[in-house]
Amino acid sequence: MQGSVRFLPGGVISRLRGDVLICANYAWLAGPLCRRRRRLSSARRLVIGLSSALALGCGSDADPADAPLKFEYPRDAEIRINQLQAKGSHNSYHVETEGMTVTALKYTHAPLGVQLAEQGVRKVELDTRFDLETGEHYVVHIPLIDEQSNCRRLVDCLKALSAWSKKNPAHHPLFVQIEPKDGLPKDPEERFAALHDEILSQWDRSRILTPDDVRGAAATLREALVTGGWPTLGQARGKVLFYVDESGKWRDAYTHGGKHLEGRLMFASSEPGADYEATYVINDPTSTEIGQRVKEGFIVRTRADADNVEPLAGDTQAREAALASGAQLISTDYPAPVDGVNYLVEIPGGTPSRCNPLVAPAGCTSEDIENPAFIR
Repeated sequence: MQGSVRFLPGGVISRLRGDVLICANYAWLAGPLCRRRRRLSSARRLVIGLSSALALGCGSDADPADAPLKFEYPRDAEIRINQLQAKGSHNSYHVETEGMTVTALKYTHAPLGVQLAEQGVRKVELDTRFDLETGEHYVVHIPLIDEQSNCRRLVDCLKALSAWSKKNPAHHPLFVQIEPKDGLPKDPEERFAALHDEILSQWDRSRILTPDDVRGAAATLREALVTGGWPTLGQARGKVLFYVDESGKWRDAYTHGGKHLEGRLMFASSEPGADYEATYVINDPTSTEIGQRVKEGFIVRTRADADNVEPLAGDTQAREAALASGAQLISTDYPAPVDGVNYLVEIPGGTPSRCNPLVAPAGCTSEDIENPAFIR
């Protein structure tokens, strides 16, 4: 093989002339693991691309049985999107690798459309990695070690979410957490543009709630939220809100040097007092910071369980802490029952979501947030 092998942070794919060498190098491995894959010829890639396009183009949404239901929410002009509490899945694409021996990685999620339609999930998490050869993002956890996915291409994940949303415009906004797992090139704007293009290929701009939409005429996003609050449910039904879970160089570049999110499609993990402050990822459900940020008007995602510790032990303390914390988005590896595991996360009294226990207005009901009578 020509070229040289490079081990990139997080086991990122290294592409060489001729074949492709995929390496993973993590501290908890005895040493780096590599696997060689044959690079496809340009002609072969074209055939695969055309086949995929034809496959995605098959079918029709014209079936009358799939037509959206009529709906009416009397309090849609009053209740705001940060005044709800919803269930989300952690690593929503994840499929357990056959023969997996690492306990933390032994869980499998249903396809995204099933999570939305049958499991009450309204927030999903997608780990993204950019493929230099194909020029698109893929959704995978750990290359080589834990790479099975129920929607490997990001556009396929987004397509599944969008298809369900179009059939159910009465849903409260969906939340999509994007966690970039690789670095950025010298010109990060090219990478951001590629990611935005993939999002817009499946979600019309009018169906995305962006930082600019929320900021409006205010000087900063933070000022808009502190003084005016988030959009109402009526303004956000049938839409999606994207936010980035990354607090390093990726976020710094995406926020224009930590300044703002003008022109961006996604919100970013926040720092207190930052002009772009809006969304937080706080993994510890017992953290008092969650309640503080929620009461200040921001949206927080936390976890009910992690690494299969609580679920396999049947321990619900973290789950109960997460629900009581006021975090709007509660993430879990177990949004639905699993044989042999005495653990499950459901939003108490949710339909499937509920009014936020800390900041919902008086008299709010779960049906005000989302009424299952209006959902297929």
